Amino acid sequence: MQIVVVNGPLSEREQDAYIRQITQKYPASAIEKLYLEVHEDYVDVRYTLHRYRELRKMGGYCISEPASWNSAKQAELREMVPNQFEEET
Repeated sequence: MQIVVVNGPLSEREQDAYIRQITQKYPASAIEKLYLEVHEDYVDVRYTLHRYRELRKMGGYCISEPASWNSAKQAELREMVPNQFEEET
């Protein structure tokens, strides 16, 4: 996680308090950047989350995100019948 402090200094103790607050909602590994914007009386807290790519397997091979597939592969995905064992997990 990258921490960006804007408009003034914040002690490590204060930064840790904001980190604890935000990691109650999201795990630290999901947060890409934490922005702490210091104002006179308060601190604005913003964050960006990591974008997780949806990788798919077809025919036993991991082939990438469906959005990047050609139309034939996308049609194959739409027509695919899910395996019963995969649905239960």
